[in-house]
Amino acid sequence: MARVKDLYDYLDEKIPRSLSCEWDNDGLMLCPDVFASVTKVLLALDATDAVAEYAVENGFNVIVTHHPMIFKPLTSLCVTDPVARRALYLAKNGVSVMSFHTRLDARSGGVNDMLARRLGVIGTIPFGPEGEKIGRFGVLPKSVEFRIFCGTVCEALNAHSVTAIGDKKEVQMIALLGGSGKDFVEPAIACGADVLVTGEVTYNVMLEAKARGLCVICAGHYHTEVPVLDALGGAVKEKFKELRIEKYPNDTEVFVVI
Repeated sequence: MARVKDLYDYLDEKIPRSLSCEWDNDGLMLCPDVFASVTKVLLALDATDAVAEYAVENGFNVIVTHHPMIFKPLTSLCVTDPVARRALYLAKNGVSVMSFHTRLDARSGGVNDMLARRLGVIGTIPFGPEGEKIGRFGVLPKSVEFRIFCGTVCEALNAHSVTAIGDKKEVQMIALLGGSGKDFVEPAIACGADVLVTGEVTYNVMLEAKARGLCVICAGHYHTEVPVLDALGGAVKEKFKELRIEKYPNDTEVFVVI
């Protein structure tokens, strides 16, 4: 039977830390017992309170996430701190948490390759700032109207809406970065992209991108990254066929359309 250590060691080898950005913090976030048996694995983009409660109530031994449950150092383990409270709750109930963040963005078949696949972008290569080439740059089989492509992004990612800016009537050269893309505008322009598809950027960054001839589509941090859970689940199933693997059934998107 698989143990927590077996599962983490396998994923740590398959999604190596060497691919992570220097500033990142992920890995085995929480582990009450490395030798505990694993029968059920819950996949989620974030280890929120709702995800933690769902895992405990439904008998999951491990939560595997994209975003690190613990990103900044904890200065204390006190229930007044939301992250510490969540960690204490999960530890008390014997649930381990492992997270794979920018290394899963960068990995072949990871976040940004899954995003490209959803959007029909082909011939992709890594792109991004020096030391962080975790995005993907590729092409559509043929050029399409920008407005139509905005609709394609919305539908392909099951997003309620997108925020878009740009003057180009048609696009074909596509830069992709799931999550926060503000640092990828300059590299996208350098690649000759018509449009950057990402989760979110700031107002001023969008205005500057338009002024420099780059269209931007923001489809939401959650919606641009959650497709990777399918690939993550597939990777676990390759090795541990006996495990029951489930995606958290609800969105962890923090924004709603009113």
